[in-house]
Amino acid sequence: MDKNKLIRENLQYHLNNSIQLFKGKFLFPNLLKKELESIESIEWEGSSNIELEKFKKERQLKLIDLLNDKNLHDQLDYTIRQLVDVKDSFYQDYIENQLINNFSLIASNISNENNLKLNVLFLEHDYEEEACFCGFEDQDYKFKLLSGQEYLEFNYEKELFNGVGNFDYTMLLKPFLELEEAIDEDKLDVINDALVQGDYLEEVKKLFFLNSFLGIHLSLNKIKGKIRQTKIPMHNEVFVFANEHDCEQLNVFVL
Repeated sequence: MDKNKLIRENLQYHLNNSIQLFKGKFLFPNLLKKELESIESIEWEGSSNIELEKFKKERQLKLIDLLNDKNLHDQLDYTIRQLVDVKDSFYQDYIENQLINNFSLIASNISNENNLKLNVLFLEHDYEEEACFCGFEDQDYKFKLLSGQEYLEFNYEKELFNGVGNFDYTMLLKPFLELEEAIDEDKLDVINDALVQGDYLEEVKKLFFLNSFLGIHLSLNKIKGKIRQTKIPMHNEVFVFANEHDCEQLNVFVL
């Protein structure tokens, strides 16, 4: 079984699926229309009808304003179409340099008093554009292709390192970050408040992260030999995952 072929196909599938969702189900005007249609079904327990009707009216006006904001729709559509080409040499160099630097940093700072060997590795980001590396040993771990909607089960008690390094996603997220800068904070709040289904812009950001994971996969495939030459103690297979902190993981590569 070619695990990395399966991982690459899985990442590409999720990326393609997300792009299609933003052209259909997640198309911003479609979400707004769905919210408008569901306003009358909103119910509150223990609140007066006057308060509820006032809330519905205010919500309806916000949604209509957003629905009529053609410039905003164009900005969102344009951003989604601007996913960076992670196969391009510029972005591959950007990713590779960071990976080499981070693995070298881990190798030079690792303290392994328990003689553990790495086989489960996470590239974990938080709310910002930066990620760190967390490494564990779990000899009982068996390869499983994750859907991005479940948590990986592994032995987190055998830890080699945690919160080490700094992988900067900024260049890979640049079109999304420019979108955030272009929309003023008041409008951002309105967008987030208007959609009960969740934070629309966070979903766009997740799309850019997913594209970045594919870029990391491609880069690791090219530099896996160099990483294996570092002084990090590793098992024959090191399973690499990426995720937001405390959120579901996705397979990225097997070193």
